[in-house]
Amino acid sequence: MSPIERVKLNDDREGWLRDRLGFVNASEMAIVCGEGAWGSLAELFAEKKGLRPPREDSGVLRRGRWGEGAVFEALRDEQPEWQILRAKIHVRDTERRIACTPDGFAIAPDRSGPGVVQAKVVSRSIFRDKWLNDPEERVKFGDATPPRHYVIQTVTEMMLNNSAWGVLAVLINGEYDWDFRLFDVERDEVIEDRIIYRTESFFRDHLDPGIMPPYDPQRDEALVKALYPKDTGTTIDLSTDNRALAAVEDLEQTQAALKRMEKQEKALKTELEGKIGDNTYALLSDGRCLSWKMQHRKGYSVEPNDFRVLRILQQKPGIA
Repeated sequence: MSPIERVKLNDDREGWLRDRLGFVNASEMAIVCGEGAWGSLAELFAEKKGLRPPREDSGVLRRGRWGEGAVFEALRDEQPEWQILRAKIHVRDTERRIACTPDGFAIAPDRSGPGVVQAKVVSRSIFRDKWLNDPEERVKFGDATPPRHYVIQTVTEMMLNNSAWGVLAVLINGEYDWDFRLFDVERDEVIEDRIIYRTESFFRDHLDPGIMPPYDPQRDEALVKALYPKDTGTTIDLSTDNRALAAVEDLEQTQAALKRMEKQEKALKTELEGKIGDNTYALLSDGRCLSWKMQHRKGYSVEPNDFRVLRILQQKPGIA
């Protein structure tokens, strides 16, 4: 068993963020394991190396932070026989350089030892889309499977705390009411071995030697622009990079296709506008309706003007 440190957290959030840079933390583990819902390995590398600042605080992050207390209140209501404790510690495996900041722990009469509690605040639409096995089922009772990245996060925390069990406590917020769901997470040797192996590889192949992982073209647009905001006037030789040539050819074809589609879009709009004439609406045989209405653009950096916008409506509006 690797040496484990438990460092109490105080109100020094900046200090805690600095300490996190030396570890792969549970919330980052899915990225290292190749199953992250956000971010990329290159982005994580850049953050750890100080090439880009830590992820900025956002409404989503604040919602999770502020809502964490409400999750624990709901858990106490739903499981009154449990002893529940909010956690304020950074748990660190200093040898493997894996760490976590668990949300809390619980002791249940029918379970062995303290379990990890991972609190989540999820919107109703996201829960329906990403959690429910059948999106048509009811949010409160339908069969659901936690997203893989949350499972990896919770398993990491269970492993570091040597907990035999863990739960994902989920507060689902809607416009008018909230629902609460509780999901058991089991220890998983396969996931734990993967966590240890992938973390070791990340430090050995990238962080320790300072070698940037390959960029993820689907996720790293903002990172690449942030790392290279200006050109230097120099030239790089990509003549032996076959992938670069293939990407250029694909880009040319994509740009040409976009131009063709833009011309086609303009032609179709012109055809339909000619059919509408000076009318505001036009009814279609399938029940939908076209609108070509005047809109007013306020003057800021450009002069104010009025223009018409063609839209495809999914249903007939109230027509005067």
